Amino acid sequence: MKKIAVLLASVLLLAGCAPAGQVEISDAWVKSGEMSVEGGMTAVYGTITNNTDKEVTFVGGETAIAGLVEVHEMAMIDGEMKMQRIEGGLVIPAGESAVLEPGGNHLMLMQLTGDLMAGDMISVKFDFEGADSITLDSVMAKPAEGGDESYHETEMDMSN
Repeated sequence: MKKIAVLLASVLLLAGCAPAGQVEISDAWVKSGEMSVEGGMTAVYGTITNNTDKEVTFVGGETAIAGLVEVHEMAMIDGEMKMQRIEGGLVIPAGESAVLEPGGNHLMLMQLTGDLMAGDMISVKFDFEGADSITLDSVMAKPAEGGDESYHETEMDMSN
């Protein structure tokens, strides 16, 4: 019986499964580009997996390189795809994942306090309702294909 338990634990470890009751973030990266300069904006991408038995809501975060951090989505506005804040955050059902990707949901970093160049590493804190915050200390900046998104002006005031 002991051998079976050890074998099962080894299989779970090799499969990369997080223990039940945790939220994990994988493949996180931050976009570098022409808007990723002091005073500008960029976004963090990756996959958030909710391994708990209840829904959690991704509500935002913090990073030293941005004055304002919000959860955003791309949405059809006036016949065009534009970016806007997700009011109330991004709900991630129990046992499911949310993908943060260019052209989709993402963690928006605004009012950058410095330039963000490809290869730079930043620390990013992800905040949740229904789960503990998670801080990743080595999120790498890299360029993304597809250019910069359009922004929904009535939702975003960059002058703050």
